[in-house]
Amino acid sequence: MPLEIKNERMALDISTLLKLIPTFDTKENNQLYRFVRSCNSAFALASLEQESILLVYVLNNITGSGASDVHCKQYKTWIELRSFLIEKFSHVKTISHLSLELQSMFQKPNETMTEYFHRVDLCRSKIVEKLTAEILDETLAGRLATTEETALSVFINGINSDVGAMLRTKNFSNLSDAGRFALQEDKIRAMNNARQALFRVSAASRTVNSPRPHVKFTIDNRSMTRPPNIYQQNTSKTPSYQNVICNYCKKPGHLIADCRKRAYNNNIRNSLQEQNISPQQNFRALPAAKINNLNHLAASEASSSVETALTSCSPHQTQTSTQELNLEDLQIDS
Repeated sequence: MPLEIKNERMALDISTLLKLIPTFDTKENNQLYRFVRSCNSAFALASLEQESILLVYVLNNITGSGASDVHCKQYKTWIELRSFLIEKFSHVKTISHLSLELQSMFQKPNETMTEYFHRVDLCRSKIVEKLTAEILDETLAGRLATTEETALSVFINGINSDVGAMLRTKNFSNLSDAGRFALQEDKIRAMNNARQALFRVSAASRTVNSPRPHVKFTIDNRSMTRPPNIYQQNTSKTPSYQNVICNYCKKPGHLIADCRKRAYNNNIRNSLQEQNISPQQNFRALPAAKINNLNHLAASEASSSVETALTSCSPHQTQTSTQELNLEDLQIDS
């Protein structure tokens, strides 16, 4: 009695059941398990009287070059037809082969997170389809749950970045949730890496051949903008003395303030003054070579002072000053 009530409640109109059965082309083997699942659903909802009608309708919906091999045989139930279809048109890989392939998966070096997730999910879907089509006993639910757990574990452990360690702490229950989180995290990290690379490139371009920015300042509560110094980039720290002649030693390339000969002579003069040696004692105490050197230094200092005086005075004053100097020299010589 309970069985009859169950059959009456599960039975649907025959037209509704026929709509659940799609067409299967034997050339497209990848559509076999979708066709088998649809037929399983239709036969599960049909009554015993409707199964014979559904079986004939299933046979008529099988087309393609391999349909003749299917129609040449007689089938009493849908289970016999389903077993023949799977044996004849299913892929070469069995459930064991697909399970081994799933367990050996890992993310390749040049493989993105999206590609790796779709590869694992595709293998999981193939195993689920074959289990649903081939296993009809009470072990189906357990084997499906085992497949889901295996796919989730393989996906998390096969990630070649620290995203896998992050996924282990989340305790996801299925592959879809873990894959969704991993894809979002991978996109966020890719965006951050691209932003940092762009910032480094822009910073490097600003430091190389970049003009000085305008500096804003206020004067009497008025905002002013200081223009950049365009000559600052071309100026060097040390001035160029290529066309300069020293007024002390008459050699080019430096000024009198940087003259090493003048500094040397000043050091000798300062050392003599510190020792409190008079000029007469100095000339007596020094050897002839140093006396000649001092005479030469005195003459060079006199000539430099004359030249500086000539450059600073007018031409008339220059002539008179030179005449006075000549008279003084004559008096000194006399």
